[in-house]
Amino acid sequence: MVRKTRQSRRKTSWDNTNMTPTQQFIHDQHKIHYDQRHPSIEEAGEAGLINSHVPSCCPYCKSSSFTKFGLDSNGIQRYRCSSCGQRFKPTTGTIFDSRRIPISEWIEYCTNIFRYVSLNADSWNNNKNALSTSKYWLEKLFLTLQGSQDSIVLSDTVWLDETYYTVIMKDRQHHEDGTLLKGLSRNQICIGVATDKKHTICFIEGYGKPSQKSSYETFKDHIAEGSVLIHDKETTHRKLVQHLSLKSKTYSSKDLKGLTDSENPLEPVNRIHSLLKMFLNAHSGFNRDDLQGYLDLYAFVVNPPSDYLEKVEKLINLVFENPKSLRYREQFGEKT
Repeated sequence: MVRKTRQSRRKTSWDNTNMTPTQQFIHDQHKIHYDQRHPSIEEAGEAGLINSHVPSCCPYCKSSSFTKFGLDSNGIQRYRCSSCGQRFKPTTGTIFDSRRIPISEWIEYCTNIFRYVSLNADSWNNNKNALSTSKYWLEKLFLTLQGSQDSIVLSDTVWLDETYYTVIMKDRQHHEDGTLLKGLSRNQICIGVATDKKHTICFIEGYGKPSQKSSYETFKDHIAEGSVLIHDKETTHRKLVQHLSLKSKTYSSKDLKGLTDSENPLEPVNRIHSLLKMFLNAHSGFNRDDLQGYLDLYAFVVNPPSDYLEKVEKLINLVFENPKSLRYREQFGEKT
């Protein structure tokens, strides 16, 4: 498939032409502003950060026997494996591998996403990054956070409830007469959400109304035995309650209608539903195959630490501690 070549947002339509004084002034100011927001890797001075993360093993053969092998032109430490002879850096095999932009831009991008900024808005807010760059970085975020909820175990009092998000229009299923399936059908993706007010988890449970089995499989490793479970009176959580010996407190959905937030016993999880929808709607039209990636990202945003810069620190540490790489061509194909 031939892809349309995107023009760099650093360029203007007047490049390589004889400019008028007005065009020259606009061109120069545009370039100055762009360069201020897009420093080179060397100018960003990130060598100290990268060199502080010493690899635990060779990214090629996993040998722990390697030696320092000088610095590259940006001052980043190189290593040479004593077993396979390959040369590598602390960034090799991570999402920062072979990048052309400094990590400082990654920091700004992450803080924008944490604040529910859409990809389009971030693309311009991060001063004229191509939209494809924002999408590429988002996929890198998903890859880094993959499995980040696996170790979360809720305890004491836990609020649990499901919410739903529609499939995109072109994938919605119809009855034989052509009308859309309505209600809790396969046109609705079920998202299981639980919180103990200290931590929150969000997982896809499938399409339509969840079963006792799907609910149990989703939450069995994430709720401590003997906890108090506050949920609605649906039978969906019965197996979960029985197998984890949970103390069940149930409330009828009909009885909860019209109550204020302060009066609603399910308010802690309802609030998360509301914020989650807001987060997803900031990226409306996204591929639903990426939904769990968005849920992992949302959980990372709402869970500790609360400070955005501390979250970025945690994220960067994850990049080096659990290296995963994603090349641009793997995500967007060959550019022509």
